[in-house]
Order: sequence, then structure tokens, then C-alpha cells
Amino acid sequence: MTDTDPLAFLGEEFLTWLWYRLENEGGDFKLDQGRSIGVSLDDFIAFAPRDDDETEQTLRKGLPTRSPEASAALRHGRRLRRAKLVVAEGEDVWSTVIDGPTMNLLSIKLPEDDPDAENIAERGQGRIDAFLRLQDHIAALYRAFLEVRLESGYLEQGAAEQATWMATR
Repeated sequence: MTDTDPLAFLGEEFLTWLWYRLENEGGDFKLDQGRSIGVSLDDFIAFAPRDDDETEQTLRKGLPTRSPEASAALRHGRRLRRAKLVVAEGEDVWSTVIDGPTMNLLSIKLPEDDPDAENIAERGQGRIDAFLRLQDHIAALYRAFLEVRLESGYLEQGAAEQATWMATR
């Protein structure tokens, strides 16, 4: 996706849905093949302007999702444009900023290198594998969002529930 892609809004909806999902159902996600990951929003969120005349609102440090400014933005119908996620699977922990309109992963922090790696090539391969696993986890989260988003009756139920959450947060 690009910033000018007519479907770029889906990335913003995804990030906002993820926040809603985390607050209402927790951060545990079941993936295929019996895998599960934990997800949380971290110390950076940016809200999309509703139109070209508005400024982008960015909140940093601490728990910005708990701030009155974040609640006010949601009440005014603003979606997340970017958010820093922490993703954990077993002992491995990643953090990344996701840009909603493009779904690009920015500022990626990978799990620690394998201490048993014998040389730079093995460490490099381990880092590549960790990066690919992160991409797979984000894709799985996005698929979970699309399954909900594309259900018949989504607008009447799922979207309405999320809109109520946004309006009353």
C-alpha cells in the first residue's frame, strides 16, 4: 500500500481495531499451527488527521493510550495513523512502529541474537529469520482484522461496538 492508495484507510482501521481489541479482549492472539503471540501498544501513537487542514496528533512516552488526549482523539473519530507495537512469542520480543496507510514496519527492534551462533553468518541468518517472523506475525494480525472487517453484518455489530468504545473512551 502507498499513502495515496485508496485502501490506505484500512491500515488506520487496523491499528485502531487492534487498540480496541487489546482493551476489550486482551493481547493474546492465536495463530495457525497452534502458535500464539502477545501484543501490546507501547509508548508512541499518532492519530490521522480527519482532513488536510488538521494537524497530526502524536503522543509519546509512558502509556499514551491511557491519556486524556488519546481518549479525546478517539471521541472525535480519529483513527491511529502510526503506532508502536510490542510483539512477543515465547522468549522472543520485537518492537516496531507500523505506519497504517502503507503498512510499513519502521524502527524495528529484533529479539536478542542467539548466544550460540558461532559466526557472523549465523547471527545474520538469525536476524533475518527474526525479521521474517515479525512480518509473519503482523500479517497474521492483519488477517485477523480483515476476517472481522469483512464479516457480513460488521457495520451493524463490530463497527458499531467499536464506535461506541471510541465515543465513550
